[in-house]
Amino acid sequence: MPKKTAPQKNTQPEYRLLVVPQLAERTQRMTTLLVLETAKSFATFRYELSVEEHIQPPSLRFVVAGFKTPRLDLPSSGPAQYRTVFEGLDGVYDVTIEGIDGRINTFSLRVAPTQVSVLKAPRKPFVQIVTDTAVWNSLST
Repeated sequence: MPKKTAPQKNTQPEYRLLVVPQLAERTQRMTTLLVLETAKSFATFRYELSVEEHIQPPSLRFVVAGFKTPRLDLPSSGPAQYRTVFEGLDGVYDVTIEGIDGRINTFSLRVAPTQVSVLKAPRKPFVQIVTDTAVWNSLST
């Protein structure tokens, strides 16, 4: 008799994480942009992700607490998103994302003024990490 196999869990990422250097328009200094968004889009509103930051370099921890309604009353579709900008990141950092369900992914990143590279990623990620704006834009279309 053939052995029964358990159904495969969805291996699609639940979140996307963009980490890229960017020039701050106001100060003309290099900063690091971090954008965390849901992989799925919402049809009626572009919700904001409610995220708790725990920053103690060289560790950056982001805990997804839920969703917030958008600030604007205009309906639009798209993923729920959280953005933040850091000044002065340079070196190796552990970036941890904790999902609403308690799952955790930790990435080791080398952050330089002109480039971010992934040194280590989890085996079974639920977060897709991107360090190139062109790749990020292609995912959004």
